[in-house]
Amino acid sequence: PFRPAHDMPLVERWLRDPEVSRWWGEPTQVQAALAGHPADHAALIHADGVAVGLLCWQTPSRAELADAGLDDLPADLVDIDIMIGEPGMQGRGIGPAALRRLFDRLQHDGVALVGVATALANRHALAAYGKAGMRPYRDFFEAGEDYRYFTLRLDDPPAAAAL
Repeated sequence: PFRPAHDMPLVERWLRDPEVSRWWGEPTQVQAALAGHPADHAALIHADGVAVGLLCWQTPSRAELADAGLDDLPADLVDIDIMIGEPGMQGRGIGPAALRRLFDRLQHDGVALVGVATALANRHALAAYGKAGMRPYRDFFEAGEDYRYFTLRLDDPPAAAAL
């Protein structure tokens, strides 16, 4: 579980790392958003008993999707954010494994469709989402950067189909 009062100092340290802030944005803004995020829709990622990252998930509002140019996504989509924050832990398969565990949990909870976005320049994330079984939905442009949105249908896992 993610315990904001206890775990936020660790997340704040990760957010100060230039490799993390490059993809997640200005640390103070991210911290404020995480402080308002429901703790039961977030989890720390552990590898060998050590916290190395964070998962958050939410159902975005229609306005949020429209702001990102993704208003063609279904309203019941659960959007995921993932951070591997511990230096040197990217590219080791931790992200795809954490995503698959979250997919199992969300599928058990009745979620049919999940999605995640990343900058096209974020090669670790692009590889991780593919390894986790996600498929490109489409590219979009936001805040001066090119992004790709990935989806995975959890109600039809063998197909691992995008919309």
